[in-house]
Amino acid sequence: MALVNGIVQLSDSFSSDITGSVWLRIEPAPVNKLWKKQAWPFLVQNLPPCVIVCRKVGTSPAASSFFAHIVVACAPIACAQQLSLPAESSAAGGSVLISAAFAPGSGPVSGLQFDLQYDSSAMSLVATAGDAARSSGKSLYYSDLNPNQRRFVLAGSDQNPIPAGMLVNLFVLVTPNASTGAHALILTNLSSVSPTGSSAPITGTNGSVSVTIGTGSRLESTGVLNAASLNAGAVAPGEIITLIGSGIGAEIAQTPGSSATSTIISGASVLFDGTPAPLLYAAPNQINAIVPFGVSGQDVTQMSVTSGGQLIAAVPLSVSASAPAIFTLDGSGAGAGAILNQDSSLNSELNPASRGSIVVIYATGAGQTDPPGVDGQVTGDVLSHATQPVAVQIGGFAAEILYAGAAPGLVAGVLQINCRVPGNAQPGVVSVGLTVGTATSPAGVNLAIQ
Repeated sequence: MALVNGIVQLSDSFSSDITGSVWLRIEPAPVNKLWKKQAWPFLVQNLPPCVIVCRKVGTSPAASSFFAHIVVACAPIACAQQLSLPAESSAAGGSVLISAAFAPGSGPVSGLQFDLQYDSSAMSLVATAGDAARSSGKSLYYSDLNPNQRRFVLAGSDQNPIPAGMLVNLFVLVTPNASTGAHALILTNLSSVSPTGSSAPITGTNGSVSVTIGTGSRLESTGVLNAASLNAGAVAPGEIITLIGSGIGAEIAQTPGSSATSTIISGASVLFDGTPAPLLYAAPNQINAIVPFGVSGQDVTQMSVTSGGQLIAAVPLSVSASAPAIFTLDGSGAGAGAILNQDSSLNSELNPASRGSIVVIYATGAGQTDPPGVDGQVTGDVLSHATQPVAVQIGGFAAEILYAGAAPGLVAGVLQINCRVPGNAQPGVVSVGLTVGTATSPAGVNLAIQ
């Protein structure tokens, strides 16, 4: 008899000693009453020591009276964590979002690593942290081991367990000359660790992208992200956004150069209802832009991407009054926030803020301002303020807001919040949340306190 994946199974030697069907009974010792079921597979995890009774079924008195009593101690069995990729499809030249789903096993996991093998001649990848990673305060790191293999590491400075959910968002950008048919996404070298640092079992399910005949959509609404959180959703006036799509930007990564913004970079432009958006950056598969303040008061807006004056993508987007998110130091949308201490030094675990001191938080997505924001303008002496109520939570406690408005020296759309670290906040690395109006920033940004 053996325990396999938490299931009690009869071994070959045991079953060969008892021919015919076997009836099994399981109950806590001592045995109080008969409970039998034919060919019973049973889960033993978390059960107390028990007695398994096996009875040979037959017509002879010897057969009917035969019992084998085995006493087993049912210790909990570790069930492996699971990482799964779906199968999706896209035409050549298109983009598709694939999310790696994480399912916890019997024990908590606070960090993991895996390699992803793919055909780089058929696709390129852009990765962002998923909601499960963000909510646990983890950051996503990756490195290309070779042109067809990328290693991902999800880790943080805390021991928070990673919950079930989407772990990594993969924007798969299919090349225009990709061959039709299925292209595999293969998970290898998976490993995970528990909060105590011990190894935890993990398994993977591979995915694929099937390239279909036709012309793919270069940009989907799921590829329009808040530049601070890298989350998709409704856009707000003045929000800094990142567009991820197939061949939507400049052939070579570029910034505006001598000015803070430009409405055209290397022939690439983005328009909202025909109004050019200020651009901050353009690369082959990425554009960073600022939503024009003119969308204020609208429910929807039509965003268009052009190259050399030719339309290459059009996406309808919902508009909200605010879509706040805090910038992070590594640009991943999770982990240490882009926050300055009272002495203007960068906040970090090695340089924490004191309780009661003032910190400066940088964010975007606050919506319209007063005076109204001017597209692409660098903030000077006139400081516009957020028109909606602004609140900050640090370590679960409300922080006193001293200023919430435009950031001097930075382009309109960047929100600066000066606030006081609550005196009752616990020392250590704590969460930071921003609310503007009725919208709250995504979880996963933190601040170090001493």
